[in-house]
This record gives sequence, C-alpha cells and structure tokens, in this order.
Amino acid sequence: MTKAESRETFVGVAALLVAVLGLTLTALGNRSDNRAQNAAATYVVEFTHADGLHLGAPVRMAGIKIGSISAVALDDRYRAVMTLELNQDIPLPDDSAALIETDGVFGTKYIELQPGGSTENLKSGARIAYTQDSIIIEDLITKIVEQAKATTKRANDAQPQ
Repeated sequence: MTKAESRETFVGVAALLVAVLGLTLTALGNRSDNRAQNAAATYVVEFTHADGLHLGAPVRMAGIKIGSISAVALDDRYRAVMTLELNQDIPLPDDSAALIETDGVFGTKYIELQPGGSTENLKSGARIAYTQDSIIIEDLITKIVEQAKATTKRANDAQPQ
C-alpha cells in the first residue's frame, strides 16, 4: 500500500467515525425527555370514560394543537386522570371545560379545551373541573336502535286492529 493510499484510508475511516459519532449524539439528544421543561403550563383532568385517548394524544383549543397528554393514571375511584402539558402560555379561565372529541366519525380522539367566561385563571398544575367524557359509538348506536324499535312499536300499537 502506498503512502497516498494509506492517507486516503485513514481519512475515510476518520470521516466514517465522525459521521457515526455525530449520528449517535443526534439520536441521544432527540431521545432526551425535556417536555416538562418546555411546558408552559400543566393541568389535570379526570374522566369517567376516556376511550381512545392515550399518552401523547393532542390537546387542542379552537381546533389548534396547543399541547398533549403527558401522563395517564387511574385514581382510587377508577376514573381516568390525565395530565395535560400545554406548549403555549395561554390564560385558561377557571371555569373552562375539557371535552373528549373525535376527528371525524371514526378518527383519532383528542382533548378539546373550551375556555370559560370567568375573569380568574387557572394556575399551572390545577384541575380542570368541567369535563365531558368520550362518546362510545356502540352505545350511541344501541340507543338509536332502541329508540327506533320503541317508535315502531308505538306506531304499530296505534294502528286500528
């Protein structure tokens, strides 16, 4: 191997090592969990039925994503307790509501925050008292079918025999 070939091999190996080191540091930097440090505010909500919600699901206001669900747990009354991390410092009145909504008919679930009209704002870490649980589509269909059967039965009973 000539001196030029040795030098080229050395430069190639060094460049490869630098590239691997750079990719490794980038990957490790992206994995660090600094969401809590960047969160402008956190709030706690609890739902009886939180079907379809998961860790990392979006939190929206007026249809715009302003945060995500950062923690999910069950309390001693078997209610779903979720911690919401907001990315922006948005004043949230203390009578605001958290609703579980769906993107379209069969889309993903998210939490929609609806600000109230109070002049007092919630502090970071506070509990949002007003909530609306997830609508379970199977229960809704069952109610519609039962209503249709009851209406048909009344119509049949009202007809002269």
